[in-house]
Amino acid sequence: FADGAAAVVGSAEPRNGAWRLLASGSTIVGKSTDAMSWTIRDHGFVMELSPRVPEIIEHELARFVDGWLQPHGLRLADVRGCAVHPGGPRVLDAVERALGLDRHATAASRDVLARFGNMSSPTVLFILDRMRAQSAATPCLALAFGPGLVVEAALFQRDA
Repeated sequence: FADGAAAVVGSAEPRNGAWRLLASGSTIVGKSTDAMSWTIRDHGFVMELSPRVPEIIEHELARFVDGWLQPHGLRLADVRGCAVHPGGPRVLDAVERALGLDRHATAASRDVLARFGNMSSPTVLFILDRMRAQSAATPCLALAFGPGLVVEAALFQRDA
């Protein structure tokens, strides 16, 4: 893991060009409780990560994303940007395969991973900041994965 810190400053007021959070959601992937865990020990957190995580993501992610986007009037094909928390290159590869994305769709995620490493929670905020600064197209889907195996999703749209 690498070190990094990030924060979000938000406002309820629309601002020209600002990214607005449209929705957030999460799901626990069935039969995956042993795939990722964080345990508090005497010297801090210990993370256990199964080599099955990319396989689980590849087989389960699309079903969740498709169903989650639907109530928002969107399909995966409508998503123009994708910020994926990069647990590593294999996780990014699995997300690309699961969602039918090309490498361009995860370029910001790969760049942040290469430059800073996996900073745990702040990583996805670094990616979103990079995409926002580069005027990436929206709607943007942000994805992260956590213990359980949990999928966390957020949907952003640029204000006009």
